[in-house]
Amino acid sequence: MAKVALLVGISDYQPGLSPLPESVRDVEAMQSVLDRDAVGGFDDIQVLENPDPLALQEAVETLFSGRKKNDLALLFFSGHGIKDDSGRLYFATRLTRKNDKGSLVKATAVPASFLHDVMSSSRCKRQVVILDCCFSGAFAEGMQAKDDGSVDLQTELGGEGRAVLTSSSSTQYSFEQAGEALSVY
Repeated sequence: MAKVALLVGISDYQPGLSPLPESVRDVEAMQSVLDRDAVGGFDDIQVLENPDPLALQEAVETLFSGRKKNDLALLFFSGHGIKDDSGRLYFATRLTRKNDKGSLVKATAVPASFLHDVMSSSRCKRQVVILDCCFSGAFAEGMQAKDDGSVDLQTELGGEGRAVLTSSSSTQYSFEQAGEALSVY
């Protein structure tokens, strides 16, 4: 059983999106926790700071692909979350920008649906996603429940599945606290 993590912090943005210097420090703090054998004991931790959309997508795909059923894959994202005009969540990258009308230029961000697809295709059945971004609760809106009407206690309580922790609801902003080294979350 491997324990692998991808920690993404995006602090630098194009004009129109405020910088988030705490994001990179959040990643460093998370890494220090996951590195400790007594606490996290992760085998492999990849840190990605200020990636472009393609680099972020490749890293996410690498995290979840080629895994075994009992592996644990953890994704931590600290940065801007943006919803498009249809209410779909995107993860902003250092290249993310808005057009003249204030709408997201989608090619410059990573859609949450991409993450859903990669996670659903993974053989890894122990997945943890921690999102520290605005509108992060919208991530769950894109998840599909698999329900055949029966209750399997081993499946429900046996430690398999996906855990998603978000710093906000689908309609809330996530905030930084002035003068603090890390985000509030």
